[in-house]
Amino acid sequence: PLADTEAHINNALVWGKSDCLLTTSDAIEAVTGIEPASEVRGKYKSRAGAYRLIKQRGFASLSAVLADHFEETPVAMAQRGDVGIFEKTVGYFCEYGFAVKGEDGLRFLPRTMAERAFKVS
Repeated sequence: PLADTEAHINNALVWGKSDCLLTTSDAIEAVTGIEPASEVRGKYKSRAGAYRLIKQRGFASLSAVLADHFEETPVAMAQRGDVGIFEKTVGYFCEYGFAVKGEDGLRFLPRTMAERAFKVS
């Protein structure tokens, strides 16, 4: 999802518009053609609002959401386009490492910093 990475690289975090969930959803859409967060995009404006929506849908965490939709894979086996979790933040594996949304745009962590990984393709 190189185009998605470039589109989000300098965009500041805005809850409900450009946050970790929606940035990762865009990366998933680039791989699968399906946007998994379409039902929640724009429906929250804060971290608390995002977690409220997650809980309303019956999930305890972002990890639980990913586990419900994708098969877990060892972090060492994750490929570009797969998704993962780092410190309660969802991100995706890309050509630059593990991309997570930070306050000022995307941050690229070493792939090994992801705590869990899920196969998208």
